[in-house]
Amino acid sequence: MNSLVLLIMVVVVFAFGYRFYSKLLKLGVFRLGEDYSTPSPDRPAEAESGVFGRHLLFGHHVASLAAGAAITGGITSLIWGWVPAFLWAVVGTVVAAGTYGLGALWLSLHYPGRNPAEIAARLLGAPAHGLFALVAFLLLLIMNSVCATLAAQLLSAFPASVLPFWIVTALALPLGNFLRGREDFEIIPASLIALALSLMVVWLLGDYPLSFTGALHLETAESYFPFDATVVWVMLLFSYGYYVTRLPMWKLMRPRGYLTALLLGTSLLIFFTVVMIDQPSLVAPEFHSGPGIPDTLPWLFVTLTSGAVAGFHLLVANAVTVRQMKREADARYIGYGGALALGLLALSAIIIGSTGLPNVQDWNQRYTSWETFMDLHAVPELYINGFARHAAGLGLDMEFARSLMAVVVIGLLVATLEAGLRAQKQLLSGLTERYPAFIPGNEKALIATAVGLSALLALHDGHGRGGLALWPLFGVTDQFLAILGFALLAVALRHLERPVAAVIVPLVFLLVAANWGLGVLMMQWWSDNRWILLLLAILLITTELGVTFLTLNALKSPRPPQT
Repeated sequence: MNSLVLLIMVVVVFAFGYRFYSKLLKLGVFRLGEDYSTPSPDRPAEAESGVFGRHLLFGHHVASLAAGAAITGGITSLIWGWVPAFLWAVVGTVVAAGTYGLGALWLSLHYPGRNPAEIAARLLGAPAHGLFALVAFLLLLIMNSVCATLAAQLLSAFPASVLPFWIVTALALPLGNFLRGREDFEIIPASLIALALSLMVVWLLGDYPLSFTGALHLETAESYFPFDATVVWVMLLFSYGYYVTRLPMWKLMRPRGYLTALLLGTSLLIFFTVVMIDQPSLVAPEFHSGPGIPDTLPWLFVTLTSGAVAGFHLLVANAVTVRQMKREADARYIGYGGALALGLLALSAIIIGSTGLPNVQDWNQRYTSWETFMDLHAVPELYINGFARHAAGLGLDMEFARSLMAVVVIGLLVATLEAGLRAQKQLLSGLTERYPAFIPGNEKALIATAVGLSALLALHDGHGRGGLALWPLFGVTDQFLAILGFALLAVALRHLERPVAAVIVPLVFLLVAANWGLGVLMMQWWSDNRWILLLLAILLITTELGVTFLTLNALKSPRPPQT
């Protein structure tokens, strides 16, 4: 199969989805208006001063959501063949992810200043607050720790990207000051200049790799703690996370994410230009199975989340994007359009994974078993190196292309870490109001708690990879949160007497896929004596049952929504 055919099919389907299906969602389901959105006046600490142009918000929104999930999920899902991975990435994006992304912004706009757990309490009743907060906080803990670990491992694996990454981060500070309060057309010159400077930084500083090796052992009477490169980078990234979470988003977080999105867009433009010119053929088979490979159903839907549908999109939209939106109608462009952008990123991962090996035999050897992908950081490394090989076909220097994509992927991981820490702080802030005796209300203490818990999970193994132990639970937890998010959308729409089919269909589908996958995992963890994962899975099932009961009651007895 020619990869150009896949690209053309995606462009046609995505264009149709945005032109017609998202318009149907905008006018017939969510009925978006042009009115302005403002934060809740009783939460001044969470309000971000000013509003920003939708292009800036779109770029930061995409960067915050991309993480490594679209890349790792896209490449890993090829273990079942390129046809299932491609179909789920395309159909899941247009039908489910776009609806969820648009709906997440719409829901947050209708409950300004309230986190998703508080919205759940208003729509489903007080017990829903704790249930939603539990799932969301567990997901954020895993996501933040794994993002920090993967970013640290990539900084160690690609030392030529270290200086460019941090210099690009520094460039975001003056960019943020300039972009604040600017209209969409006013940010174009500054964006082009910042992009050109960032590319120049990658080109010039790529010849000066920064790395360190070995380990510093802090010995005690019984054990030692090794400070290897991954541990040091994880600690530095969480220190940076604490600093950036304390700042207003416009100062560093938003412009850095926006600049990363510009670099991502440039990289994807390079890659898809190569696809149009070289038209590489897929060496991956249409369908693939084997003794060491789990069944396609339901694992495909659990593995490829971002780039199809991911529950944490609601948390990011609520904690980061919606707070500086100017018009409700922009939810279509930012939410649905952002989902399509992630779909294109997933498509690039599928093509790179399908064309990155010389023949079918080599591909089969790479994808011989699920165990091949247990070393998670090897997947984004495969994507980065595959991009560099394709970009070299366009005449670009391979080392420059490798450093560029490494800076992009690390930047996406850090953008998700930034958004995740802010969402954690927001959830803790809501819990402070309900349990003031147990959770400190001071903002610095809330940020320190969010950062400390995520860092503790990442560092508890002494190697900076502690969060990877819970990674098998991430996919199903992400889908469970998507189920809860679709449930909130269904109830909110029902209260407003609007059509709910657009959210009920993906909700039912995810209910089947996520519970099927979790059931299989629980049997496996039982046989392997992995009791912590099993207990967390039981907790997820219990939470889901509670929210399902509350949702059915709310749907059967509609009442005016509380605002």
